[in-house]
Amino acid sequence: MGLFGKKKEDFRDRVRPPTFPGLSEPSFPSYEPSFPSSSDDIKQAVTRPLFPEGRSFSKMPHLEEEKAIFVQIDKYKEAIDTLEMIKEKLKTSQSILNELNELKKQEDAEFSEWQSNIEEIKEKLSVVDNNLFEV
Repeated sequence: MGLFGKKKEDFRDRVRPPTFPGLSEPSFPSYEPSFPSSSDDIKQAVTRPLFPEGRSFSKMPHLEEEKAIFVQIDKYKEAIDTLEMIKEKLKTSQSILNELNELKKQEDAEFSEWQSNIEEIKEKLSVVDNNLFEV
C-alpha cells in the first residue's frame, strides 16, 4: 500500500456516448416584443419623481427632554430681586401713565371750554358789528 501509486485509467476516454442519426431542428413560432422598441418611455417612467413637487414633508420636530437647571443660590436670589424691582418699576410707570391720561382729559376739557368761549365771543362780536353798521 503505497502512497504514490499508478494513476487509475480514465473510464471516460473508453466509453463514448452514442451518436444519434441526423435529426432536423424543430421550428418554433416567432413572437414580437410586447413593449415598444424605443427606450424613451422606459427612461421617462424611471426618471419620473415619486412624489409631486408641490408636496413637501416637514421634518420631525426634535424633542428634547426637560433637564434640571442648576443655578447658584446667590444668582437665583439676585434674579428674584431684579424681577421684583422690574415689577415695581412697571407699577410706577403704569400709575404715571394713568396720571398723564387724566391730565390729558383735563386739558382736552379746558381746550373745548376755551373753544366754546371763543365761539360765544365771535357770535357776540358779530351781533355788535351788525348793530353798529345798521345805523
